[in-house]
Amino acid sequence: MKKDEKKLIHRALDGDITKSETRRLKRKLETDGHARAEFEQLKKVVKDTEKLRIDVPEDFTKKVLEETKKLKPPPATS
Repeated sequence: MKKDEKKLIHRALDGDITKSETRRLKRKLETDGHARAEFEQLKKVVKDTEKLRIDVPEDFTKKVLEETKKLKPPPATS
């Protein structure tokens, strides 16, 4: 499967796909068993991960942001 077709699958799973891209993807999935299998497998992964519940401390985001502020920026490249 081509790289742009894989990106199209991921965009579809993210819900970020145009009508014309949807038609293109549908045609691809109808004619390519490998692409269809990969799409179905990824769709299942997305569905399963949406079911996960991870409990984190109430101040988790605050602590992460504080720690990232302490990090040194990467050196500038020229």
